[in-house]
Amino acid sequence: MSRSEPEVAALLEQARRMPDGEARAALLEDVVRHADAGGLHRLAFAARRSLANTYSVRGQWDKAFPLFSRCLSEYDARPGEFGPEEDWTLRRWYASIAQSMAEFPELGLDQIRGAFEDMEGRFRAGGHSLRDVYDGRRWVAQLVGDWPEEERCHRQWKAAGGFDPDSVWSFEAEVERLVLRGDDASVARALDLAGPVLAGQVVFDEPPAPIQCLMLLPLARAGRLEEAARAFHRARRAMEHGVYRYEYTAMLIEFCALTGNEETGLSVLRECLAFSTRLRRPSGTMEFATAAAVLLRRLVADGRGGETVRANGSDLSWPAAELHRQMASTARDLAARFDARNGNTHQGDRIGARLEADPVVEFLPLTPGARRPVRPAIPAGMPPEALLDRAEWHKRRFESPLVRRYLAAVGTPPPHLAARHAELSALTEWRQADPERAEERLRWAAEAYRQAGDQRRHLVCLCRLADLLCERGRHHEGLPMVARAVAGLRRDGDDALIAQGELLQAQSLTSAGQYQKADLALARAVWHAMACGDPILIGTIALTEGTWRDSDGHPPARVIALADTARSAFAAADSPGQVVRAYELRRRAHERAGAPHHFTELVERDLAALPPSAPAQLRGYLRYRRGVALIHAGRPADALEDLIDGVGEARSRDADTAEQGYELAVAYRAAGRPEDVVETAADVADWLERLRDLGELSRAEIPDWNRMLLAEAHEALGDRTLALEEYQKVVGSARQRNHPRLLLDALMPSARLQHVLRRDAAAAAAYREAGDVAAALADPHAVATCRASEALSLHRTGDLQRALAVLAQAQAAAGALPPQPPDRLAGTWAVVFRSAAHVLSAAGRLQEAADHAARAAAAFRQAGDATEAAELDRLHARTLSRQAQGG
Repeated sequence: MSRSEPEVAALLEQARRMPDGEARAALLEDVVRHADAGGLHRLAFAARRSLANTYSVRGQWDKAFPLFSRCLSEYDARPGEFGPEEDWTLRRWYASIAQSMAEFPELGLDQIRGAFEDMEGRFRAGGHSLRDVYDGRRWVAQLVGDWPEEERCHRQWKAAGGFDPDSVWSFEAEVERLVLRGDDASVARALDLAGPVLAGQVVFDEPPAPIQCLMLLPLARAGRLEEAARAFHRARRAMEHGVYRYEYTAMLIEFCALTGNEETGLSVLRECLAFSTRLRRPSGTMEFATAAAVLLRRLVADGRGGETVRANGSDLSWPAAELHRQMASTARDLAARFDARNGNTHQGDRIGARLEADPVVEFLPLTPGARRPVRPAIPAGMPPEALLDRAEWHKRRFESPLVRRYLAAVGTPPPHLAARHAELSALTEWRQADPERAEERLRWAAEAYRQAGDQRRHLVCLCRLADLLCERGRHHEGLPMVARAVAGLRRDGDDALIAQGELLQAQSLTSAGQYQKADLALARAVWHAMACGDPILIGTIALTEGTWRDSDGHPPARVIALADTARSAFAAADSPGQVVRAYELRRRAHERAGAPHHFTELVERDLAALPPSAPAQLRGYLRYRRGVALIHAGRPADALEDLIDGVGEARSRDADTAEQGYELAVAYRAAGRPEDVVETAADVADWLERLRDLGELSRAEIPDWNRMLLAEAHEALGDRTLALEEYQKVVGSARQRNHPRLLLDALMPSARLQHVLRRDAAAAAAYREAGDVAAALADPHAVATCRASEALSLHRTGDLQRALAVLAQAQAAAGALPPQPPDRLAGTWAVVFRSAAHVLSAAGRLQEAADHAARAAAAFRQAGDATEAAELDRLHARTLSRQAQGG
């Protein structure tokens, strides 16, 4: 059914308001069909242009070519039906299309040059500037690697008035050409040119993310590491909320790969990997594939080729080594296709050099205190048996990541080692919530040991299987099994193995609720562990018993003694991770005893006594705990260095927690470092909310407090829209969880930002809700402030009558305020007077408005806000001037 012109126009407007995506593309396709069917050529033109943009955002750049071709032919066939707007749109679009053609190697240079000649003829015929023509020709020459032609077109572009000081893309072109030339003088010039932009001294109409991305590796190579880290974070933050070509994402990934930040690079890669498989723009695909291959090559070289790389938001996954081969092959193949088209080896040489590039630095810290991830190198050629010995050594120390690393290095084990490999794999899978697979492997390993005549391993494996079965509620199977196995170990007579068996039997009995029998088994485990003198066994049993006693509410002194036994034993066994767990047990016991300061004193003493050779993990933990104590003592700024060191050390082992990130953000806020607050708080925001949903946080409010920190920091950096998004998330959470004080704390800044962003109706509604919540909380200052601000927002919507009514409510609330404290009273009246000045002025009550403006200025000065006072002085003067002129 055909639609009328108003209907088609309404559909087009509806589509333009939609976010980019499949739904928007589908609606625009419908608009094009309806417009064509009705002969609505101008609407069809506009819809095709919007559809081309949508296709490009979705990576379907090739679909834009036929849309442009149709618009161009329609324009030529019916010039009288189109106006200046279409003429301007077509010229700008032509320049973009001709440039995009060069990004498809199947389109020959003659065809591209022909498009530019046609375009130039049209520009000249219309008397238009050739700026866009020269810009496109310059970029094509840059892609081809024809630098003399690029230089000629660049001069023509500048002569045509090409550089726009307000446009990030004009500036980006100047920087990009220098970086791509690559010689020392050009790169030095790029660094000088980009310096003021990177420092925030030059701003544009859009975020400078493209320039920041281009300068990452030049900054790192110049040794300007802090600037590089700052540029990385700023670019990544801007690119989360804007549409940028995949070349810039590739620059982030490659920078991470060449600066020892493989984990961060993997995070960026995973975010866009699924989309990259659908990108239909060969030059962008080539750049992205090259960067991905550079990163994956680093992983393979680090022995992580078997690690799975999964694309976020999809089921797509690859082993790192396989994905590296695919990406490198794609990059080289596309470079070869471009070279065949261009008649030179420019792209092949450039891509090949990048694929084989060495790291720029061993490690560039992206955040204060960051350090290179702890991944002990596995010696090349280490035999499978030695690898399994090392895996077992780490297993006894509960270092699961290292166990998995050594197991992966074994690969497929030889037959005589298959049972050991299966048993260790089962224990890691069990702890990774795959008990079915773990049970299957333990059963197989136990039987394989039995058939091989390895009675000791067979019996210990049965004890582990029984522990798993009891943990899964299958006590009728597990308890007889572990009893028989431990009896066999006793007959064997090895104290260390008996201690292991008794401990596993105690754990099985505890799972079955047979606590008295478990205590007896644990006591026997202690005796045999002491008999053999194995510090790992002694520490493990003491830590297990201490944890049980702490959970059961036994006297804290007993738990502290067990924690100290475990701590000493693990220190003797060179097991810092378990030493830290023993400290944590003691901390919980002190808190349960109501004496957390005793633990803080212990931390201070032990930190002072640590030798320089102490394990980094232990030092980091103690510094972290001292930092937390300083936060609780109201000294968050003093806690910063301790927290930076402690969290950085934990993060290097992938052992940091979400709450640690929040505490670090608190310290950054106290130190006045909003950029670091953003990076830290944003990193843990979703993580904290997941933990709250699981009931695994010490305080349920932490995710909301963290988002408040994030919002404040965004606002301090001038990112008001991002700040508003975070405040509104807290508003939603507070409503859902019925937390009125938090709701008020989030509603007020949310409403203020709505007001600043000229979203006046939304601001008025938010202030109304905030005032209602404040009234329920009996907070009269907040009531008066919110009503006054609501009135001002209503005035800006044009609803003067409601504004006057709400202003009266604000004045009544302020009139009932207590006189103390005077500074808060002055601040509240200042807001009320300010709103009254604006609202009364709009109502034509100029003398009253002037009086209120003067009172507002005086109140703001009394409250210590000189800037706002000066603004009210100006309002006072303008109002008196209006009154003198008769309104």
